[in-house]
Amino acid sequence: GAEYSVTFDADGQHNPADLPAMLAPVAAGQCDVTLGSRFLGRAENMPLSRRLLLLAARVFTYLTSGVKLTDCHNGLRVLSRRAARCLNLRQDRMAHASEIYDQLRTAGLQYREIPVTISYSAETLRKGQSASSALNIAFHYLFGKVR
Repeated sequence: GAEYSVTFDADGQHNPADLPAMLAPVAAGQCDVTLGSRFLGRAENMPLSRRLLLLAARVFTYLTSGVKLTDCHNGLRVLSRRAARCLNLRQDRMAHASEIYDQLRTAGLQYREIPVTISYSAETLRKGQSASSALNIAFHYLFGKVR
């Protein structure tokens, strides 16, 4: 199997140039997972509405999983082989992003946030999550937790 797994969102906002910084701590054995953070890095042309939605998601993630992050819905991640084997994701679509944090905590995996750049454009915003889809994600995540 692969030594590392890398995830990207499909909306074109991530910069592949961020990968070396994301991979380095995992490859050095300093942590099991790195999570990209646009709030530690740069969020180019991010609308205020998106910033507020992500703040609400951050609070939601902390309240439901106990994991404190600056950017809980950034799809740029690097996982070690060990971390990938520990995850048993059952949620579909974007609800898996919240489920990952529960499983990181439960498995005792070490994680680190890494500054990354997210670039917003009219096209990437069109592909991204709306407030109504964010509520749908939260509902599916919570429903999945009680099943």
